[in-house]
Amino acid sequence: GRGGAPPRPPGRPPAWDAPAIHDDAVIDPPPGSTVLAGNDRLDVQAIEIRLGDGVFWGTQYHPELDLDEVAAMLRLSAQGVVEAGLCPDEAALHAYADALRDLHRAPEARPDLAWRLGLTAEVLVPERRRREIANFLDRVVRPSAERRG
Repeated sequence: GRGGAPPRPPGRPPAWDAPAIHDDAVIDPPPGSTVLAGNDRLDVQAIEIRLGDGVFWGTQYHPELDLDEVAAMLRLSAQGVVEAGLCPDEAALHAYADALRDLHRAPEARPDLAWRLGLTAEVLVPERRRREIANFLDRVVRPSAERRG
């Protein structure tokens, strides 16, 4: 349901950063769904939907993307990012994407880039960024397979 604060995903702090590149949004969660995460941009950033015997988790953000992939996605959508006012021009966007790429290549060696970009371990450490994927496997997929097996 939508009442109260969403349950905190296991292994996550009360608030965390995650790569988010999207134009689509869930505005009205389906009946019986549980919103797992939201923020000031979208009320639904992560959701659980149960249908019959199925349990489905979806995220609006992208825990699967490494920083170099985020940089590539930004470059592909440069015009839209500039038009949205998120970067003053494409040169600034490419400089930002270069910093993401460089941080991806050597996160431990570039604390200056992590600080400048405002990125914490929730984004920088792959296991922490992909926490929802691991949670889904550990809490839904594996128990279901064990019950069937």
